[in-house]
Amino acid sequence: MSYYLIRIGEGSKYTDIGRKNNFVAIGWDEVPDLRTIKNLDDLKKILTDKYQYSDAQIGNQAGQIYKFWSDMQDGDVAISPLGKGEYLVGKLGTYYFENQPQDGCPYRHRRKVEWNKDLILKEDMTTNLSYAVGGALTLFSLDKYANELASLISGRSYTPAEKPQRIRDVVLAGLMELNGKEFEEFIKHVLEIVGFSAETTQYVGDKGIDVNGILDAEGLADITLRVQVKRIKSSIGNKEVLALRGALSQGEHGCLITLSSFTAQATEEAQASGKIPIKLIDGEDLSALILKHFDDVDGQYIRRFGITKKKDFNIEDQFETVGSEEYENIDENEDIKKAEKPDWDTLVCAAKKDGFNMAFLGQKAWWAVTISKDRLPNIKYIAIYQIAPISAITYYGKVDRIERYEDTNKYKLFLKGNPIKFKKPIGLGEDVYQKPQGPKYAELSKIQSAKTLDDIWDKK
Repeated sequence: MSYYLIRIGEGSKYTDIGRKNNFVAIGWDEVPDLRTIKNLDDLKKILTDKYQYSDAQIGNQAGQIYKFWSDMQDGDVAISPLGKGEYLVGKLGTYYFENQPQDGCPYRHRRKVEWNKDLILKEDMTTNLSYAVGGALTLFSLDKYANELASLISGRSYTPAEKPQRIRDVVLAGLMELNGKEFEEFIKHVLEIVGFSAETTQYVGDKGIDVNGILDAEGLADITLRVQVKRIKSSIGNKEVLALRGALSQGEHGCLITLSSFTAQATEEAQASGKIPIKLIDGEDLSALILKHFDDVDGQYIRRFGITKKKDFNIEDQFETVGSEEYENIDENEDIKKAEKPDWDTLVCAAKKDGFNMAFLGQKAWWAVTISKDRLPNIKYIAIYQIAPISAITYYGKVDRIERYEDTNKYKLFLKGNPIKFKKPIGLGEDVYQKPQGPKYAELSKIQSAKTLDDIWDKK
């Protein structure tokens, strides 16, 4: 069984139609029924006659079309983007040629599909796979990620405590804490890492452009990139895409970067045929890019993210969350052994909105937490730090009992009674590195009297 990503139109324009009518489809409508074409060479001749492609483009386009007809087999798996990081999954059936489409999708080359009820999400993919599905081709193989895709399709779900620990979430939370100008400076830094000479623009007369980059391709050509950044929580629409395209001069390239996501209309407009393409980088893509080039990221940002790199083969598995004290090489276990009575009674955990609402408030529990055995008897309370954009400790609860979580070395904490809301959220102070990534420990009375996290843990 093989896995393929198939885009049904620019910006997934016709994916909903394919979902409703159980098919996937590709364009190249000037090409006749693929069952009448004998081989790849014949297909290339047809493309040469029908389209104005370069020699390199002919090979690329022919390869995708022939793969759709010849390589794909009944029972293979199709992954089709819906937009906003959602992907349809279905089992491929036979190829057919729709001579006169009447369902709203103009594409004539189609394959039947039995779509799954459940979607898979980009946010649940590893960095390597999330990079792969961002490829620009209409159709390509994902067999390299077969094991991961099989796991995602089977419906493996993350626990509330695991979800905020996802490394890309940690990076995004750190980026959300940058102000507008700091974020622009960081994007300039990222462009420089990947080889551009970059500069931020002035706020007057910049036509909405925030960062300019020039890439010298070994003296053969200069590539000019105009970047607009959007440090906002709401999705970016096609209005912003049109505005950026209108600010470009002949031969310039445009890029929109946001910490949120893009609407389907924005993606469709950015990829529209016959127009200057606009590269869209959402929060998921940006955090993946940062992890890919992590070794070159300036130390001031690394400390803000609160992650460190491990030795492993998979990008995602090379990282783990750390507390700010670990940068100072403090051996917490040794400290505990030396202290007859710990000066803490509360476990502080980070939470995303969905896990916080579902588990802590809804089920009055928190689970899949990594805790050292010798700490368990001292945990009397659990407090929740809600990650960006809230970035504050907002609730706590008294721990009723702690049990091993399933067949793992992690634990589940059950609350006694309802969670208690702090009168005032305890937010970030001057030291942004104090935010909890992995579990941290503090004294409840100290948390209750604190104004910021600086008052709970010593500044570094």
